[in-house]
Amino acid sequence: MESVNNKYIDTYINNYISSFRCFITSKYIINISGLANFIVAGDHDVTFLINKLQSHGFEIAVFNGQDTIDGIQVEYEENGKHEFFEYKIENLVSTINLSNETGISIVGILIMQIISKIICRSKILYKAIILDLDDTLWKGILAEDGIDNIKQNLQSHDNHSFVMFMHFIRTMSKELGLYVAVCSRNEIEKVQSAIDELNEEEFPIKGEIDCIVANYNDKSENIKAIAQRLSILTNACVFIDDNPLIRDEVRQNLPKVFVPNWENHNELITLFVACCIFDRFELSLKSRNRKRLYEVLNQEREKSYLPQLFIKVSNDINHVEANRLYMKSNQFRFADKKEINQDCKSLIFEIYRDNGENLGICSAMTYTENVHEVHILNWAISCRYFEIGLEEYILMYIFTLSNGRSIKLTFNNTGFNGKSVALIEKYKNGFIKIDEGENLFFTPDKCLINNMHSNTNLRQYCNE
Repeated sequence: MESVNNKYIDTYINNYISSFRCFITSKYIINISGLANFIVAGDHDVTFLINKLQSHGFEIAVFNGQDTIDGIQVEYEENGKHEFFEYKIENLVSTINLSNETGISIVGILIMQIISKIICRSKILYKAIILDLDDTLWKGILAEDGIDNIKQNLQSHDNHSFVMFMHFIRTMSKELGLYVAVCSRNEIEKVQSAIDELNEEEFPIKGEIDCIVANYNDKSENIKAIAQRLSILTNACVFIDDNPLIRDEVRQNLPKVFVPNWENHNELITLFVACCIFDRFELSLKSRNRKRLYEVLNQEREKSYLPQLFIKVSNDINHVEANRLYMKSNQFRFADKKEINQDCKSLIFEIYRDNGENLGICSAMTYTENVHEVHILNWAISCRYFEIGLEEYILMYIFTLSNGRSIKLTFNNTGFNGKSVALIEKYKNGFIKIDEGENLFFTPDKCLINNMHSNTNLRQYCNE
């Protein structure tokens, strides 16, 4: 029996699992101990779910356990690398409620969440939620009803679902660093004025909005503009709009954006939770600080097109931070994941403000060297730090590191790493490809070095 009519399982497979497979294609072999006794005979949803996951490269074996579930032992293998963790049911009542709302058995819910935890170790899929305003975040049409009527609607108990949904988004924003953007068919001045007139009790996401785009263009065009402003790919975006026609327009023009169908706000929240859309493997200070760092860098950009910040370079002896960044970066990553041997060296680049505040790891690089050559095996930049002169700073660092030796870089065009492609094109006079392989040679002349120097204000960090 192949077909199961459950929209939550369908969304989980089609918009979460399939999206992950666009980035990482390696096979996973997963053993889950402690669940088999709890699978009820005739639970076709679980059978269907496991078969669907298998068709997407997740080979799952579920083993028996005791007559109670305290902790679920999960062991999995990817590319010969073995990992183990214990999965605990944090709140059984909430899990039962989720099972009731979705029609998926508790075992099915647990399997979906366990696979999500494995995925989140390698890739955070959705980083931004883009929201329509009229009849999505508030009841009414701003251009017709005016802000006074909309404000009154938000204060009404009948519109509690709008406020409840915004509280959910606000929590995701604060705790997980989820970007929040508004995309509205309105005049930008009216939208900003309306939001200014609302307080956080009426409009809970007021202090969490990272980007507002309001005009009468197609929503798909505006979503691309928002993604560019947030320095993320469009397939890291979730778009919410009450209008089915607009949802169809976005799906047609931006098929990799997740655009759920929904009838009410409670259904939306259930879909996000059940389908693991905003899941993270752990609560991370880096994730929670993501929005703050975005605001800091925007403030620095407003002061100057090329902000003056400071870079500290450190050895990443065990390649831990470098590998973490390679796994999560897509837009600027020079090569697919490669095995690192004992001859490799990794460096991490941290960024600081002039007041000494550490804004985190912005880049990583792995290389080998000998008396003739420096070979950059991989180089990645976190999406938060694009277009502040970091690319130029590190290219000049590589040039200094070479000390007259030839510079070779391994480069794969993955289809996602457009920022890497753009850098090579920007300084194409310095990059040479001499064969049909994956290697480029970087041979900057004095003019190109001066050009790069003029395109960055970043300086070496000195901890005195």
